[in-house]
Amino acid sequence: MPPRKGIVKSGNAGNSSKSDKQPLQPGTSSATPTEPPPLFPPGSKYPLSLLNERCVKLGWEKPIVDTVRTAHGNNGFTFVVTLSRINKKTSEKETVRMETHPPYYRPTAIEARHWGATYALYRFCNGIQLNRVLPPGPRDYWNELAAEHKKIEEHQKWMYDADPFQAKKIVEERQAQRPQQASTSSNAADPKVRKSSGQIPSNYPEVIMATSLRELVEDAIKQGIAMYPDVKDTQLLTLSPDSIPNLSRQLAHLDFHKNQIRDATAFLSEESTLTSNLLSSLSPLEACIEYLVLHLPECDLPQRFLPKNNSSNPFVTSAHSGHDDLKKRWIEEKAVKEAGWPMHAVQQCTANPRFLQSWDLLIVALGQKLIGRQIDQVIADDGVSHYQIEEDEYEALGAKVEEPGHLVLPLFSAPITVHILFSDTRHYPRPGYLPIFITSATIPAYVRLHLLSRFLLEMESKPELDAGERFCMTLMRIMEGEWATIEDNGPPDMSVVLKDLIPSPRRFIVEDTGDDGSPSNSKRNKKGWTGGRQAGNDAEIRRNFETVIQNDKYLSILEKRSKLPAFKAKYDFLEKLEKNRVVVVVGETGCGKTTQLPQFILDSLILSGRGSKASIIVTQPRRISAISVAARVSEERLDDGSVGYTIRGESTSGRNTRLLFCTTGVVLRRLSTGDTLQNVSHIIIDEVHERSMDGDFLLLELKQLLKKHPTLKVVLMSATINHETFVKYFNDAPLLTIPGFAHPVTDNYLEDILSVVDYRPQAVRSGKTSAKQQNLREEYQSEGIQATVAIAIENIIRSDRIDYQLIAALVNHIIKSADTRGGILIFLPGVNEIRQCVDTIRSAIREKDVTVLPLHANLSNNEQRKVFVPTKSWKIVAATNVAETSITIDDIVYVIDAGKVKETQFDPDTNLSRLVETWVNRAAARQRRGRAGRTRPGVCYKLYTRKQEATMAKYPVPEILRVPLESISLSVKAAREDEDVKARGFSIAFLGQAIDPPAVAAIDRALNTLEEIGAIDEAGKLTALGKHISMLPVDIRLAKMLVLAAIFQCLGPITTVAALLSSKPLFNSPMEKRDEANAARARFATSDSDLLTDVKAFDECMKMRSEGKSQSMIKTFCEENFISMNVLREISTLRQEFVSALAEIGLIPLDATPSTPSLNTCSDNVNLVKAAMLGGLWPRIARVHLPEKNIKYDKVSAGTIQRENTAKDFKMFDLREGRVFLHPGSVLFGASNWKPPFLVYFHKHATTKIFLRDGTKVPIYALLLFGGPVSADHIRGGLTVGNKESFVKLSADPLIGILVNKLRSLLDAQLQRSIEEGTMLTVGSGNPIVHAIMALLTNDGKSDLAI
Repeated sequence: MPPRKGIVKSGNAGNSSKSDKQPLQPGTSSATPTEPPPLFPPGSKYPLSLLNERCVKLGWEKPIVDTVRTAHGNNGFTFVVTLSRINKKTSEKETVRMETHPPYYRPTAIEARHWGATYALYRFCNGIQLNRVLPPGPRDYWNELAAEHKKIEEHQKWMYDADPFQAKKIVEERQAQRPQQASTSSNAADPKVRKSSGQIPSNYPEVIMATSLRELVEDAIKQGIAMYPDVKDTQLLTLSPDSIPNLSRQLAHLDFHKNQIRDATAFLSEESTLTSNLLSSLSPLEACIEYLVLHLPECDLPQRFLPKNNSSNPFVTSAHSGHDDLKKRWIEEKAVKEAGWPMHAVQQCTANPRFLQSWDLLIVALGQKLIGRQIDQVIADDGVSHYQIEEDEYEALGAKVEEPGHLVLPLFSAPITVHILFSDTRHYPRPGYLPIFITSATIPAYVRLHLLSRFLLEMESKPELDAGERFCMTLMRIMEGEWATIEDNGPPDMSVVLKDLIPSPRRFIVEDTGDDGSPSNSKRNKKGWTGGRQAGNDAEIRRNFETVIQNDKYLSILEKRSKLPAFKAKYDFLEKLEKNRVVVVVGETGCGKTTQLPQFILDSLILSGRGSKASIIVTQPRRISAISVAARVSEERLDDGSVGYTIRGESTSGRNTRLLFCTTGVVLRRLSTGDTLQNVSHIIIDEVHERSMDGDFLLLELKQLLKKHPTLKVVLMSATINHETFVKYFNDAPLLTIPGFAHPVTDNYLEDILSVVDYRPQAVRSGKTSAKQQNLREEYQSEGIQATVAIAIENIIRSDRIDYQLIAALVNHIIKSADTRGGILIFLPGVNEIRQCVDTIRSAIREKDVTVLPLHANLSNNEQRKVFVPTKSWKIVAATNVAETSITIDDIVYVIDAGKVKETQFDPDTNLSRLVETWVNRAAARQRRGRAGRTRPGVCYKLYTRKQEATMAKYPVPEILRVPLESISLSVKAAREDEDVKARGFSIAFLGQAIDPPAVAAIDRALNTLEEIGAIDEAGKLTALGKHISMLPVDIRLAKMLVLAAIFQCLGPITTVAALLSSKPLFNSPMEKRDEANAARARFATSDSDLLTDVKAFDECMKMRSEGKSQSMIKTFCEENFISMNVLREISTLRQEFVSALAEIGLIPLDATPSTPSLNTCSDNVNLVKAAMLGGLWPRIARVHLPEKNIKYDKVSAGTIQRENTAKDFKMFDLREGRVFLHPGSVLFGASNWKPPFLVYFHKHATTKIFLRDGTKVPIYALLLFGGPVSADHIRGGLTVGNKESFVKLSADPLIGILVNKLRSLLDAQLQRSIEEGTMLTVGSGNPIVHAIMALLTNDGKSDLAI
């Protein structure tokens, strides 16, 4: 029989380190009521005593039984038994260590020692029936071991030998007969020496794993499997039948009855949402207890789990260490035992110290969590009027005040008691803050939680009390009604009740991307997503609105609004929208469509008595647009609270918000969580003509959603750009055209500008003037353009760069010649260009009363708002294309358009997406021009000629057709993780429904790439690494590098590498000084790597800056070494952007920088850095081969030695292209030592030969750990890395492949856990898997150097 419920435990556990037990006084008995019962029945033979006796009889030394507590203390204690004896022949001490695999846990240390003794006894005394003298408990364990003994394989029989010391020797001899792995280290230089168990050809590169390293890896894998026992091909979401007997015994020790245990294990053995969630987040024992505590009424629970029992017990206190705050422990146990909340949900709340401030605050947070709301928005006291708890009411209902602020209300028809916490001074209970819980001795906790959730949801949807009804009566009515439903229909589904309380593996959430593409932090403000429920009923909303529209200020604003062209189309628009589910609106710049149409919809709904149904979302492509338009619309509605915005990390929406402006990424994020926008009445997509990837993806999602959401209406708003495409895509949706309203704008082209400014660019060196150039000059002169102007135009065009001196001269001309002051808006392609332009203007401007401001996506919201503040001085704004649409800077009169933009394009040479500077299209140029005439007549200065404008593209090419589809394919899989999207056919079919569907071959190529880098597995299922990659707004290959760098703490060099691969070359290489430039770069050569050479050069420049060297010194250094200052600045900017992106998804701290010491502890480990690089660039691998004919020997007196080879003796083969060659500019061009013989490269291009650029020698374990899938040939021996299209063959023991694959799968499991728990996975956490990977990489398997 199991031990009695008085399992040995300390009566003072969890309180004080001092014992409460007093010394015995003479004449007193030791048996006091507080003493726990004995562990075994009186007279029993203790296992520890039996083990000592047997060892003494056999002439062995006294056995040592150690206990080990688990890392988190959740499972109790396990044991390790060490037996020893003195060998009489050698006089040496022999030892045998005995422990169970997997560990066998007991609740207390003393039990673990006795069960450990039983285990050791059975190992060498199984021929004796010692179970007859063992006490209950150990006797049962002996019988279990006997049952396991019968099932063992032949190779495990040594475990049960009567002489464990002799058995150990036999096993060691057997292992010694295996291939001598230790010898590989000394013979690594000659592959022919290796004795492989198979027939793998010796000319394949050999993989070495030193014996000590192998033991380290095996130990790490054991620890990893203990932490992640579900690392298999498919994750088990039910109890394993083999685990049920052990679980049953453990539950019995906690005093649960047999039928209760049977019900719990049976429930968790069947597939269900609750089973999956419980077992995904808790240990099997904890999952069983969680189920039982929630499912059983209090009267059936063991004594230790009852509310009034304050004794410490192994389970309830297992999550608490001795250092935990006593208040926290008390409040957690009170919430679990008394109020019936699941322990895991309580601990999630108490992890935030704010919820430990008061009992009522914790109860409110748990209630919000119960109904699926965000708990980070719970406000302790917001001054809102609260519900009165009146004495005459609650006394009439039979309630009483148990203690100040605590009302106890029994229900009439149900055996439950409702507890209401109240306070007049802190204003609760009130809408959104209802501290209520339910107790009952006979009703299970999950049923009580169901009743509470129904009440909370009812009060959320209708916070106003009915006329003549007060709070307690309302509560009584709702709960009595729900109890009647339960009595009629039976108890609710437990899985449904607990769906938001029991943690489940968190689905991927498409992050909100702002205009800069960076993801949002999912833990930030989410007020904008309150489920669409707003305060007030239809009549009240209408009364409030009618009060607003009678205000004089509103009428004054309305008069100005009525002059906009959109106002004249109001009734036509509303009529079309009433009769159709989709309407396409085309409006010229300045027509007012963005600010007015959403208001028309809202006003119409309010005045027709449907105001409470109004929930209108308006998407903007950029966050500055969302903010500025929301501010303008709110101002037009007198800031009545009906307008708000939600962007990355910021929200101003509230309970009364009915018109919400947000970025496109916010809506995509909401859709990706499975939200079908059921509470949204209208969604308006503005600037739909821009054809961004996110925009087209959202249109695709909305087209699917319209089939599921019968009442949703969609409005697409576009400039006059190819609008027929949208009409056709939504099944010939009605089209509304609104004419524009803009003041006249005068156009001045480059030839006009150079005719009036006092500036001429430097001449660009070239040879003789060609006939074409001469004809162009003559053509300009025939048009009346001066010869000097024609030459200046020619020089600017040939330089192919933005002339900042020209911009500064033009600004001076505008200020000098203008009649009145105004604003100047300069359009530039990127942040670095803005910085250079601002610096040039500030140094060249003659007018002192000038304000120069930047405007781009990387600025904070407050910095962006500065451009809208009116000034009495000249205002000059240098902006990217964020200022093209939707925003209006009122005092802008002049626009200077550089004609350039940075857009994402696919580079087929590098097979990477990258930002490329290119000419704008004519449609975008027209939008830029329109910024000058928004509030008064303006002038647009175009820094390109009329002829250049004629050659520009008419419309933008949809982003989905000009970039690789890896990112969007990854988003599709991440957003539909619960659907069957494994097959390639799903992605092809889904993306094939886009407004401009990409080619099937492009989708298939994207899926191949995702599989190559490990973002999806062979079955097409998203991996944990893929989830991390999908949340980073960079090319997926660079994203993988960055994720690995964050984990292995080599962030600095890898962010630099990623930035180098995303920008132009760091080193200039002028044709006339190419040899000098190559020699300059060679001075920085390091680590057999082109990329790390560039990293070293970058670091040298940054070191000079950090040491306070002057800008002129840095500039001189760069010029002497042919380093581009512009690229240097661009790399610095990109590095910080990459770090910010990693911080947003929780991989690194929010305040991190590329040089944060804690994130660079391993940056000096060159092999590790190379492995991270290979992880992103696989399968861009070349193998270096030395043909046998090039192996020469020289005779010496002692025989022959192999002659050193030169670089030209080696041949290089790409995994796909065959023979390739290193580019002469590579620092590896003359390399003659190729061990290991692998090179990873970035860029491949063909001229007379196929040349590789940006090469790096890589260790073999980089391929094995971060390359393609690894498969082992167990018959012939050897490993294959990669798939059918790109693979590498290696000579290796198949065991190495098994160990490597296990490390990779465990790393993926840890990445998955870090996603689910929002934790950071780093080498600094003592992680055994990460540590083992680093050990293998550090010296490429040949050494066990400590990490």
